[in-house]
Amino acid sequence: MISRRPPAQQQENRTRRRTRRSNRDRKRRTLTGQQSGCRGCSQSFVLVCSFTAFIVVAIFLWLSVTAVVLRKDVTLEADNSSDGATDRSGSIRGGGAQQMATNNHATAIKPMELRKRHNERKAARRNESGVRAASIDQIVETLMGLARMPTKDLRAMLEGPPSLAAAAPADPFHLSELRKGQCPWSGDDVIEWLPERPLLQPSEWFRQDNDNFANINGDKARKHNSVSVYYEHLSKAGGTSFCTMAKANMPKEEIPRYYCMPSEPGMLDARVGSWSRKKLVNYFVEKPRHRLLSNEWEPFNLDFLELQMMSDLDLAGGNDGGVYLLFVTTIRNPINRLLSAYKFWGILNNPADEKPSVEEFLQRRGRRANRWKMLSDDFAGNVGRYNFATWKFSGGQLPVTKLQLDAEQHLKSGAKSAATTREIENTQKDQVWRKSFETAVKTLAKFDLAIPMELFDEHHEPLQHLLGWTNFEKSHVVNMGKVQNNDATTELNSDVYDVLWEANKLDFVLYYWTCAIYLARLNCADLLR
Repeated sequence: MISRRPPAQQQENRTRRRTRRSNRDRKRRTLTGQQSGCRGCSQSFVLVCSFTAFIVVAIFLWLSVTAVVLRKDVTLEADNSSDGATDRSGSIRGGGAQQMATNNHATAIKPMELRKRHNERKAARRNESGVRAASIDQIVETLMGLARMPTKDLRAMLEGPPSLAAAAPADPFHLSELRKGQCPWSGDDVIEWLPERPLLQPSEWFRQDNDNFANINGDKARKHNSVSVYYEHLSKAGGTSFCTMAKANMPKEEIPRYYCMPSEPGMLDARVGSWSRKKLVNYFVEKPRHRLLSNEWEPFNLDFLELQMMSDLDLAGGNDGGVYLLFVTTIRNPINRLLSAYKFWGILNNPADEKPSVEEFLQRRGRRANRWKMLSDDFAGNVGRYNFATWKFSGGQLPVTKLQLDAEQHLKSGAKSAATTREIENTQKDQVWRKSFETAVKTLAKFDLAIPMELFDEHHEPLQHLLGWTNFEKSHVVNMGKVQNNDATTELNSDVYDVLWEANKLDFVLYYWTCAIYLARLNCADLLR
């Protein structure tokens, strides 16, 4: 017999089950709601984090761009003032990275402070009166305009007499007045060919070290890098004389023995122009007593100008164990230089029984220059090259012209022939020379001193002010034979001279421009800002 629970108890059990089921459902709904809320919370959190990260990145990028703009602004302002700004780290200067970090921590100046300093100096200049230098673009435009002129008019402007041209324009460089010791400008004139003078501080540091040669580049306690001289030697333009003067004014320990050119194992002349910037820095670091070197056979390495002190950014850079360079060269009347090269390499230093004529020498040298390569065994292959200075200071960009490759034909034809005239016109129309000439102008404009040898005997002051030298007794020497003061106008046939003048037109513009800079800075020092 089956026992049955009373109805009241059954009802109570059903009620209890419904209650338990209801509680379970309520808990399930609560749990489901909580989980759903957590998922929403997580999604909101991710969105908030993403947005925050975006804002942080945007702020960082804005600060970075602002810093770059400030840096560029400082650099451009320094460029327009007497200082051209370039921020160069120890990786360029070479050596002493750890030491640089230590020293720069104490001596570095913030970009905002530099900017303020440049603005103050710029404002002060606006309130000053005096003759002002031109921008590099103005200078290039002015000299390029001269180089494009008809040769007859250009010669009349630069050399006279006025009979060379029907109506000779005024001398753009005012050389007749400058040679008399006069300053042709006054007031607020802008001299459209005069470059800004490089910073004077490196010169002062170099002169301070003249009496302390025993401990120069190795002095880690100094607050700035050491300063040395880089001399760009144009063959047969006073290089031997400059080196002799260096030895008369500096201890022998500071100068390479072989004509001021460094040596390497197996190479008496290490051909500095072929070096990298890093190798040049390492040379001075590894030979701390050397404070001067020279490059003769290779073209000027444009990359070396990065070692010139340009602005307050460099002045505040501390001592990173590297070196700053003062750039010096000597330059000469282009045809007198060619005539000297002919006498030295074509006659005096030529073992052949039969010596070449000037025309033969120039043609052969032109063809050798056309085949010449960097570090070539034919080290003197370029000494007879037309527009030699333009080639040198353009970094070797300027090619040899057909006018030189066929020099015998064009120089021996007596009065200038139609073929020669046509070739000169073709050369003038060619665009190749323009880029090379522009580069040469920009390079020479940055040199601390370019000395025209024809002016140096009477005007030693610029070299004395720059390097502190005072002994100029041996200012004109040669390494072989007797000293000769060549005058191509009297030694060469006038027709040959005329053709050579046209063929070396670019170098004549550079030469007379250099003479004008040299005399303007000497005669107008009180007026120049």
